[in-house]
Amino acid sequence: MTSSWKKIAVTGLAACAFLLLLTLVAARSARHATPAQQTPPWNSQAIEGTPAGIRVQEIDPTHAAVIFLYDLDNKTDTDYHLAKGPNIVVMSRLKPGGTLSADEPITLDSAAFVPARNRTRIALKVSHLFNWPGQSGSYAERQFNQLVTGDINGVAGFVLFDQTNRYEIDFPAAWPEIHASSSAP
Repeated sequence: MTSSWKKIAVTGLAACAFLLLLTLVAARSARHATPAQQTPPWNSQAIEGTPAGIRVQEIDPTHAAVIFLYDLDNKTDTDYHLAKGPNIVVMSRLKPGGTLSADEPITLDSAAFVPARNRTRIALKVSHLFNWPGQSGSYAERQFNQLVTGDINGVAGFVLFDQTNRYEIDFPAAWPEIHASSSAP
């Protein structure tokens, strides 16, 4: 009988050791597990956009771009680099209600550097099929105005989301007079 008691004692001891080992492994795993990272909220106060103008630019005889010019005001104590790329998303803010829309592709025309506590001008670009008028005059002026009106009709402005820096930059719709320019030879 002593040998069966020894077997029971050894088996019980082994089971306790196994449970202790399991508990230690579970505790260590829980301690080293990374908690779900909280995404910081969008900072909509760091950079402010102010309307500076609109122009229509000829891309080629059958395409035009409406360029929305804005001044960026860096309200922070650090320099800000705004670069085109997949981490920059530009959307329209619709009237009424402020719903965001990505129906029409809006792109940042070029990269920008905004020094701390300074302003820099940027351009947001919307490209279209457009038969560029052969001559200037009232007909051409109406064509340009219709092109721009189509882009701003029902739009309360634009919003740029910089996913890297978590900046939300609002560009309100208070555009001055429309100008036409040609970049084609």
